[in-house]
Amino acid sequence: MTATALVALRFAVAIVFDALAFTVWDVGTRPPLRLVRDVAAGARIPRRLFAGAVRFVLGVALLLLAALVARPAMATARTFTVLETLMLAAGLLVEQLVGPDLRRAAAAPSAKG
Repeated sequence: MTATALVALRFAVAIVFDALAFTVWDVGTRPPLRLVRDVAAGARIPRRLFAGAVRFVLGVALLLLAALVARPAMATARTFTVLETLMLAAGLLVEQLVGPDLRRAAAAPSAKG
């Protein structure tokens, strides 16, 4: 595998991890006001608060994993900052395209039987 192909692969995997983080957080379909209401409701129900905290931690872990995958392909911190910002934007675009389908598939009961 050439160096250029390895860099492209690192960036593609990082974008997928970014998109998965945004999908876990459901940023594509949740308006900000609804998010505030969900957090307020979750604060009163410990189980929902715990589930929200787990989703938050999972999303952060995916973003960190994306950064760890992509960082070795970048020579300087400035390059990392610029390219990671672009990869986050690309991750948001990917989430807009596939996020609703992923959430729908995760919520659907299994068809095996």
